[in-house]
Amino acid sequence: MTAGMSAADARFLGSWKLVGVNREEVATGRKLDTDLQQTGYISYTPDGRMMVMIARHFPDKDDEITAYAGNWRVDGDSVIHDVEMAVRAPWKGTRQVRGYRFEGNRLTLSPPVSEDYIHGSVTRRSLEWEKL
Repeated sequence: MTAGMSAADARFLGSWKLVGVNREEVATGRKLDTDLQQTGYISYTPDGRMMVMIARHFPDKDDEITAYAGNWRVDGDSVIHDVEMAVRAPWKGTRQVRGYRFEGNRLTLSPPVSEDYIHGSVTRRSLEWEKL
């Protein structure tokens, strides 16, 4: 563990592979993207840097990529990503807050319930990552 880093912070360190994405409309409970393959990686370094890349694979068109990098820190029950660069220009300079939960070698990150830029409706999302 790096000096000044809590045990909770240290659990994030390293690289993780995306193993599951759950997305549902809040108003209806309807599950979204259940048949869509998604792959991705997220990495957290001891010097407070992070990067993430997720690809949504469509059978009949090009992949859609979400990627950003910046600083990270833990604040209570949230991990905060301060975005310095991003594929999606509107994300540059934003603060992406994710609730987190560890279970064995898995990490679940959950953004706040909000309007989903992909579907245009208010959704609840969670991404499950497995430690490499």
